[in-house]
Amino acid sequence: MKSLNTLSFRLNILAVAILSALGNNIALADTTTPIKHLIVVVGENVSFDTLYGTYMPAKNQSILNLVSQGIVNADGTPGPKYNKAVQKQAKNKNDMYSISPKRTEAYDQLPTPSKIGELDLTTFQFAEGKPDERFASLTLNGPFQITKFASYHSTLGDPVHRFFQMWQQTGGDNHQPDLFAWTASTAGTGNETTGITADNPGQGGEQMGFFNMNEGDAPYFKSLAENYAISDNYHQSIMGGTGANFIALATGDVAVYQVDGVLETPPENQIENPNPQIGLINPNYFTHDGYSGGSYVNCSDDTQSGVASISQFLKKKRISKNCEKDAYYLVNNYEPAFSMDGSLKLNTAGTPKYQDPTAFVYPPQTKRTIGELLSEKNVSWKWYTAGRDDADATNDAFFPIIYNQVFAAVKAAVPAGTPDAIIQSIAMPKAIASAKPLLYNSLGDPLNASAQVVDTPMHDNLKGLASFFNDVNTNTLPEVSFVIPKNLDSGHPGYSAPARYEAFLADLIAKVQANPALYESTAIVITTDEGGGYFDSGYIQSVDFFGDGTRIPLIVVSPYAKKGYVDHTYYDHSSILKFIERNWQLPTLSNRSRDNLPNPKQDKEFDEHHHVEAEAYIPENAPAIGDLMNLFSFNKVKHNKED
Repeated sequence: MKSLNTLSFRLNILAVAILSALGNNIALADTTTPIKHLIVVVGENVSFDTLYGTYMPAKNQSILNLVSQGIVNADGTPGPKYNKAVQKQAKNKNDMYSISPKRTEAYDQLPTPSKIGELDLTTFQFAEGKPDERFASLTLNGPFQITKFASYHSTLGDPVHRFFQMWQQTGGDNHQPDLFAWTASTAGTGNETTGITADNPGQGGEQMGFFNMNEGDAPYFKSLAENYAISDNYHQSIMGGTGANFIALATGDVAVYQVDGVLETPPENQIENPNPQIGLINPNYFTHDGYSGGSYVNCSDDTQSGVASISQFLKKKRISKNCEKDAYYLVNNYEPAFSMDGSLKLNTAGTPKYQDPTAFVYPPQTKRTIGELLSEKNVSWKWYTAGRDDADATNDAFFPIIYNQVFAAVKAAVPAGTPDAIIQSIAMPKAIASAKPLLYNSLGDPLNASAQVVDTPMHDNLKGLASFFNDVNTNTLPEVSFVIPKNLDSGHPGYSAPARYEAFLADLIAKVQANPALYESTAIVITTDEGGGYFDSGYIQSVDFFGDGTRIPLIVVSPYAKKGYVDHTYYDHSSILKFIERNWQLPTLSNRSRDNLPNPKQDKEFDEHHHVEAEAYIPENAPAIGDLMNLFSFNKVKHNKED
């Protein structure tokens, strides 16, 4: 009997080992589609027209972009309807912030694009807002092809992409997209941003640039569109930048100022005031805004600065603001309260940074995240942010430079004759610690802002990029994965480029497809956090006070993706949440999150006859957000890779 028990024990151990080796290919949760693994990859800061503005799909497909509307020709030159995108100047009404200022004259030519935000990779210093000499010969007053002036692989100036600026650029619904340049070149990134002044807000006409797939730009993005499915009606969820849009992707909602989960009023210096400063030659220089200033808004109160103009716009459309009374929402970028390891960020006095009015760190959040929902329903997940793993640093091309600098500094500090092995043991962890912040997108790790994730075992689900590739190779990939590339591979203007994001995607997709057993049940959803302030000609649906924002790229790579298909269904970041919830049969996140919105009803004649009128992109039952299902065909034979 003892021997039988021993044998049984050993067999059980063997079974556990086999199950562990097979990983997530065993006992996956039931799904409503053949998709058992979803990989969501999020790059940064490019609008749909900037990337796909000249894309010409197969003859049986239509698209709404710069070429289809006649704004530009296939060769990138101005088209017969270029006037639709010509940029104008304006004047605010009654010296108050307005999302519909009075238009004056058109620009004779765009302000020269700026170098602002361009990173020098030798000094790791960012350029100031000075004119970029590469664009000195630019004379157009609307969209222009970037690569007639600068290489597709080069870094470019970083357009402003903040909340009140984007509302003003688009007027809310982008029905008259002619203030992108004026808003950027007058408001800039805000008066509380280092180096920004009323006389030089640091911005030129960089937001009007686009790449041209017909002349060799973005070849991999073009190939993905030809072989898989894309959307030409997918939008950033929130007007503005990275932080708010990643929070929306994780929660379907917006971060709020709170103390121990209770709504409070933030310090006065952290509250937005986009009303123009009076008495300046610059007619649109905000009073209190910027990356070292205001970012909170109490949108329930129309007497608060900047709120009334947006409220009036939404009231005419009969759209709810979705603003809780006395709640101050974070509409621009602040740092989360937690460090990578889950500890609270502290100031020199040892108190939490989020309590320091000068630190611009937002408090721990308690809004329910997609991670919590998946864990509650026993669906495996991880959020992989590059820079979390030590291997993300040591495998990076810049690491030898950083390591050599640290090694030299350590060697100079220790007694002469100290063995190199000892110096190396000291230098290596210091070099890794120095490299990680350069790679890690803290704003792109929004679950690390949640006390309900960080203070629980779920924090172990927050991993780095090396962990992702290891999970792909070992068949231990969870059912739902979010993947955030290294900063320099993200495509973000200033310190990256779309070509870097292309290379990252090509590597990731190849590694997933190299595992056929994994790929045959996988969908890779590729997008960006937001449009980066770049011009886009597409309609914007007003969902609530916070957005939506401009169109951004959305690509689905899967054996089940419709090949060469351009989907016109209205989507935003909550569409990814809705897909997860529908596929894994989950409830919505909260009673106010965007995943509660219905799927759009849109004109069927549009799809059948391939019209490109912008009105066809508007949901008849607005506000409505799709769930991505139309990008797939689950009733047809799968196609693998590019066959």
